[in-house]
Amino acid sequence: MKRILIVSSSDTFIERNSTLLRRNEFRILSAGSSADALAIVSGEGADLIIVDVHLRDMEGNEFCELVRNRAVSGKANIILVCRDEPEEFARLSGCGADALIAKPVKPLQLVKTVGEFLTVHIVRSRRVSLRVKVVSKKDEVEFFCTSHNISVTGMLVETEYFLEVGSVIICSFTIPGSVQVACEGEVARTARSLEGAHQYGIHFTCLGRNDRKEIDRYISSLVRGEVSESC
Repeated sequence: MKRILIVSSSDTFIERNSTLLRRNEFRILSAGSSADALAIVSGEGADLIIVDVHLRDMEGNEFCELVRNRAVSGKANIILVCRDEPEEFARLSGCGADALIAKPVKPLQLVKTVGEFLTVHIVRSRRVSLRVKVVSKKDEVEFFCTSHNISVTGMLVETEYFLEVGSVIICSFTIPGSVQVACEGEVARTARSLEGAHQYGIHFTCLGRNDRKEIDRYISSLVRGEVSESC
């Protein structure tokens, strides 16, 4: 089993990327500081390290250099997540990281990069427009929204309706050419689009085994180009 260590002082950063990469082939480890991360690398070891550029006790690029100089990382690859600025990429290009990824992290880019380093084919999420009916269990309000990506762990939806983080909802949608899915989810994070619409990261809490299989199959067919993303 491949070990992935995610290093950040942000619990949200760790949770979001752990959820994105969680699967049977991987064991996800996390650390909130460079000191904790070095202890894990020296003890358990890691096959891949994903590190935020800003840590509470040192900069991410300094952490990369320290890992390389101490030779404690073995064959571990390092992905450094930094600001999306040309000057930032130039500054960090020689710090010892094997790849630089810009914030905000694009799920497909991270998944693809991790898969390349660990020689594992990962299909976790895909941008796709699905019409989703949502029922808020708190307010008993029913409304429709659009999903911009979907995976076996959750989806990103956009709507004009306001939901709070932690809200429990029922999502109903049809996988094109497949089955009707109805499952409970929890609002894990919120954002706003450039147009002002609400965007919500929904974490599925009770997705059935067959539904997971059908979603994974649909995403795989999209990646292979066998079906269109529009529906």
